[in-house]
Amino acid sequence: MLQTSMLLRIISTFWIIAKLISINLWLDDRLYPLVPLFEYTETIPSIVHTLLFYSSITVLFSVLLFPKNIKLIILLLLLELSSCILDVTRWQPWEYQYIFILLIFILNRNNSRVIYNALIFILASIYIYSGFHKVNGGFLYTIWEQMMLRNFMGISNKTIIDNKLHYVGLILPVIEILSGFGLLFLKNKRTPALVLITMHLFILLFIGPLGINHNMVVWPWNVAMIALLYILFIKNSTLEYSLKTITKKWNLIVLLFWGILPAFSFIGYWEHYLSSSLYSGNTVNMSICFKDKEDAKLFEPYLSNKDRYNVCNGESRLSLLHWAYTEMRVTPYPEVWYYKRFKEQYIKQYGKDKVRFIRYCYPYKELKEVE
Repeated sequence: MLQTSMLLRIISTFWIIAKLISINLWLDDRLYPLVPLFEYTETIPSIVHTLLFYSSITVLFSVLLFPKNIKLIILLLLLELSSCILDVTRWQPWEYQYIFILLIFILNRNNSRVIYNALIFILASIYIYSGFHKVNGGFLYTIWEQMMLRNFMGISNKTIIDNKLHYVGLILPVIEILSGFGLLFLKNKRTPALVLITMHLFILLFIGPLGINHNMVVWPWNVAMIALLYILFIKNSTLEYSLKTITKKWNLIVLLFWGILPAFSFIGYWEHYLSSSLYSGNTVNMSICFKDKEDAKLFEPYLSNKDRYNVCNGESRLSLLHWAYTEMRVTPYPEVWYYKRFKEQYIKQYGKDKVRFIRYCYPYKELKEVE
């Protein structure tokens, strides 16, 4: 029988770690502006953000001790949803996944079999859509070539070209996609689970302190995914899986948000971060360009030293990606509508004189000013 208490303890443990790593994300005492979902929440006082954060941490510790207390799980869900409404930047992929897992436990608190099936579907969806999102030039150039081959493995550009290593990177998303489908349809799910555990171990080596030491907030997420894969597919490999269980009643929400809506992200009708597109290399970025260097001094710790793609034409450049990661240990929410809302909040907080907001995506040829 599936030990649901253990699953909740694992989620709570690594959720706490991720929130402590990204503590500035959950408070409003920072330079990076809050980007609320609704305008009427802009005037919410600072103390509310602080209370939500520390209340969430307290409840997470309580769930560790009392994982069967459904009231605690409901309270945690409400706290997280409230916090995310106050700042869209908090809509990180791991936050979204953990919130949905809470919802699954609430909807099926007396049925561990349905919980098991819903979790399998979510994990499979993550790997399948994550893999498909990586099948693009941005992933091959920025993630595969720049980060993995050059920065991590130390392979020279000449070696990459001479050995035609560019397209070899497509092997990675293919493995991820096939493993995701394996979790859904193979009777023996141990094999794809072991492949995916190996993938997460490589990711931890790649982005961890022994590798390029990058994006610390997703380290605990990768460990949590390894633990979930082990418990669901290796320790409980004899449990039967049936897709029919998530097509009934309220569990249709899982099918909708993890099976159907992510497919629309490929044509621009659903959110990338809600469709497992982290490290896909094809998400939209934005930079702030300062005509007056005096205006940029406030953000000096976060300014980009290099402007490889000439985004700001020689002006001082503040990359939102670098700013968010340096100050909050997370990445910005990569959607055009988010950048428009960010611009509004920035102007309200810092003014708009002699500042331009430029958005772009690989291959950095189409630079557009955010309206």
